[in-house]
Amino acid sequence: MTDTATPAPTIPASVVELDGVEVQPGFSLIKYADLPRPTAFAFDPSGRMYVTSQDGNVYSLTDENQDGRADGVAIFASGFVFPLGIAIRPSTGEVYVSHQGVISILADADQDGKTDGERILAGDLPFGEHQNDNLKFGPDGLLYVGVGSTCNACADSNPLSGTILRFNVDTGEREIYATGLRNPYDIAFHPDTGELFATDNGRDDLGMDAPFEELNQIVQGGNYGYPNCWDAGEQAGCENTIPAVAFFEPHSSADGLVFYNGQSFPATYHGNAFVSIFGSWLKPNVQTGIQRVQLTSNGNTYSAETSWFVRFPPGVMPLPVTFGPDEALYTGDYINGVVYRISYGIP
Repeated sequence: MTDTATPAPTIPASVVELDGVEVQPGFSLIKYADLPRPTAFAFDPSGRMYVTSQDGNVYSLTDENQDGRADGVAIFASGFVFPLGIAIRPSTGEVYVSHQGVISILADADQDGKTDGERILAGDLPFGEHQNDNLKFGPDGLLYVGVGSTCNACADSNPLSGTILRFNVDTGEREIYATGLRNPYDIAFHPDTGELFATDNGRDDLGMDAPFEELNQIVQGGNYGYPNCWDAGEQAGCENTIPAVAFFEPHSSADGLVFYNGQSFPATYHGNAFVSIFGSWLKPNVQTGIQRVQLTSNGNTYSAETSWFVRFPPGVMPLPVTFGPDEALYTGDYINGVVYRISYGIP
């Protein structure tokens, strides 16, 4: 009997529109839009993309001809201070914006593409060196938001600092869901299990080689160690804290987070997490890009294998990431004001 070799998978043709970028074989990267300093993304059910910007605006983008490039860009709302998060409530279509110390709820009752009403869900969140970050609705219909510490490494006097909060948006009730997180920039729910994960960035006063940036599996009541515990949590006083499931280069700023739950990428990507590596203001020559995290369940926790999905050239600093209804991965270059679309095969 003659052994038959397994044929190698066919790699589709692709298009790459950024000099110096490295993408995985078969993937295309094209410019979706020019947009000032994007910080967070959300798509509504119609496929409209909402983007928060450091300039204080919330933009809406459309791709009417579905060519993978925005052909309509408008300001949906404005006047926010450092908006870092945005989410669409599935049941109402309302837009939730996380900006400095505040979570606002925006409506567009007349459907003219501009907000015509704002309510405040929370207006007393602590901020300082960090603030409230991105926010997501969970499978339970509740709203989750990361709140960064007000300092580099301190015992915050406000118990809301360095946490993940959970809100019932109908009643306004909130609770501290998890603690010990210095700056949980983004959160995401695993598409198969519904488990919550969050990125987190370590303190800046331990030199250039520590601590690692993190991806954490978040459990209710969990303490993730900040400010006194980091990395594997082996320091004195780290008892009853939960170490991260994946680590990234110290001071590389692991920020945007999303899981893949589509059919367009190869099957091995299902359930993988994608983390944007923004880069550093402190440490030179940090590689920026998007890390792929393959998680393996180990009972109540996970082990992880990390690899580069995209490596950006020097000067490109990706911050937000999300998947669109077209199953393409979108990321925003905060420094150069560009939104990129990454898809498998020809876009």
